[in-house]
Amino acid sequence: MDDVNSVMSAREKARSFLVQGKTVRAAALMIKLVETQPTPQNLELLAEIYMAQGLFDHAAELYLRVVKAGLNWRP
Repeated sequence: MDDVNSVMSAREKARSFLVQGKTVRAAALMIKLVETQPTPQNLELLAEIYMAQGLFDHAAELYLRVVKAGLNWRP
């Protein structure tokens, strides 16, 4: 399996865990993924998981990273 499919699979699993209310498992998957693939989509999903856990400060930090990355993006 190539890296793109692996990344998508991990993200999909994390989202599934989040929907099921298994936020600790979802966060664990996304923390690992964000270490190697800190894409805006991955950061946003981890922030969403943190929000569900009530970790609002952690979520805010991640959302800020996404916004800053967007401001630095050049086409």
